[in-house]
Amino acid sequence: MTGVEIAWRTLQREHVEEPCLICCWVMKREFFRQYAGVDDIYADPVRTAVEAFANSGCNLNPQFIMPSPHHEHLACDPFHVPESASGNVSLSYPRTDVTPEQVRDDIEALPDPETLGRDFDLDAAARNYAQRLLRLREMSGDRTLYIGSFGMPSFMGGYTRWNYESYLSALYLYPEHFRRYFWHGGEWGRLYNLAIAEAVRQDDLAPVVYGGDDICFNDGPMCAVAMLDNLYFPALADALRPLVEAGIEIVWHCDGNVLPLVPRLIDLGVTGFQGFQEREANIPLEEMVQFRRQDGGKLIFFGSVSVVHTLPFGTVEDVKREVERCFQVAAPGGGFCLAPSSSILPEAPLENIRAMMEHGREYGRRFLAGEV
Repeated sequence: MTGVEIAWRTLQREHVEEPCLICCWVMKREFFRQYAGVDDIYADPVRTAVEAFANSGCNLNPQFIMPSPHHEHLACDPFHVPESASGNVSLSYPRTDVTPEQVRDDIEALPDPETLGRDFDLDAAARNYAQRLLRLREMSGDRTLYIGSFGMPSFMGGYTRWNYESYLSALYLYPEHFRRYFWHGGEWGRLYNLAIAEAVRQDDLAPVVYGGDDICFNDGPMCAVAMLDNLYFPALADALRPLVEAGIEIVWHCDGNVLPLVPRLIDLGVTGFQGFQEREANIPLEEMVQFRRQDGGKLIFFGSVSVVHTLPFGTVEDVKREVERCFQVAAPGGGFCLAPSSSILPEAPLENIRAMMEHGREYGRRFLAGEV
């Protein structure tokens, strides 16, 4: 069975004899050097990344990224790697001099959401979405299945643009402005998702997308859930509707304690989750797997070897134990893909990353065969 077949059938919640493994989100240059067998990982970054993921045993890749040449902790798109930097690197952060009133004024300056469709070229957007995935399919052969992201109103886009304090203050002070802000992002997301649905239909792409929004701190949502219900989730529902109507699976990225929001996301058509800061945000995998899709079926899960504790600071044996726990908790019923909980930073030893993948493959085979 090829890697693509393993991933595709796993995402369809079929019984497979081989485990689905994810090893993207690796911000460690040595990983790419070792698994791609090259010294200069940026000489042909797309080829380097494709080979590194495939050679590590990764048969599903939901986000095609690699470490930036500017700073190893930062991600970049291998198709658009920034020029290498020498000397000190200046990192950009949200502005601290922005007031809530400036946030309000910036939202007022956005174009009317109703006008977005006039300039949106659905065919071109579908073509661009497909071309990237088709190129990765061609380069990887049958080793790794690649899936793309989807369009949505961005909650986190605001606080990364303006800063947390001013953004959240403006959200409270100017709710009608934010209704328009999320409507604007939701309408763009709806148009883009129409293009995704068309690309999936035309080019036989995997009917699965991955993405999400960081809406939660470790103790729960960043603002009142009632405010999200009023302003954010209606726009998100509109954005996701083309995917839901096309039968495309939606896997949502989880940072922080998203437990209060999971039922709402499922109601909107989300059919899977990735991440889970189990210890930091008190969101145990054992609790997440109790949720079900709208039709009562099993959700998809990507996770959940800790990138905060186990991978950077644990031993190889610690990694193996966590791999086994993930299979035991989340694999029954199908739809489980072993993955790190989030980005693997450079501090994680290569032997721990290798142990996650190799033991995931070996133990996963035995678990799926009912031998353990």
